[in-house]
Amino acid sequence: MDDTFDIYLCQVSETVSCGACCGLYNLPNLSREKLENLLSKRTEDFESVPRTEDRIFEFQKRNKGPHRLSRPFPQFHHCSFLGFIGGKRGCVGCLLHPAMPGNDGVDYRSLSWYGEKACRTYFCPTTNKLPGVYQSILRKAIDNWYDFGLIVTEHSLVTAYFKEVESRLGRRIALSDYSQNSPATNAFREFAELKSKWPYRRNGAPSPCNFFFENGLYPRPAVFRATPDIGLSSYEKILRELDTGFSSAKEMEAAEQLLDDLFLKAERALSMG
Repeated sequence: MDDTFDIYLCQVSETVSCGACCGLYNLPNLSREKLENLLSKRTEDFESVPRTEDRIFEFQKRNKGPHRLSRPFPQFHHCSFLGFIGGKRGCVGCLLHPAMPGNDGVDYRSLSWYGEKACRTYFCPTTNKLPGVYQSILRKAIDNWYDFGLIVTEHSLVTAYFKEVESRLGRRIALSDYSQNSPATNAFREFAELKSKWPYRRNGAPSPCNFFFENGLYPRPAVFRATPDIGLSSYEKILRELDTGFSSAKEMEAAEQLLDDLFLKAERALSMG
């Protein structure tokens, strides 16, 4: 396995970052619009908070959000200090970070749920389980924080995608295959968007949110099949990672066709390149 810790996935650009380990997506009835509105309001509110422990804890209390039992993963936190950061406020990050305006270089992350050490030292499994070339493609291809945070923690799903592409091409892919807005890049973006737009998500699935901590607390179940005539798929790994459920064999055929079309786009794009 490549030494992937040299590739930083938490903050990539002015528009691309990840707050998944802080429970960014662990909210009920999640939509991108609702999440953006929540983060925008929280960021604006924090600007006027005096930087004292008491006032920061008051802010935390006001912004706890839904009760933990209403979250997709009740024993997984959603940090009240997630907000928009950067000069353009175009990506997600920590409002307690010393680089945030108003913090004057002071690190207030010790006041968060996880504490300063966890915020500084934790890296999700993708950092050592996803090959470096795939990580680099993720950084290059995904152009917004919402889709990036959803897909970057899905190392098994991303690996399955690129392995399928490589199998069809008969070669390994390289970072140079994915130039900005190339057909291959756009094909991968379409696939990444399935995390939030997958039409065959099983009933009761935790929305697009992914519990990626490997402690066995919330294992992802096998693909749900309502009837015994629904057989296994050549895309079984991908279907499972997308939290899939089928009510009929015809429904599975439609899902397979959707994936076939996406992989054909990628294959054609990379073959021409």
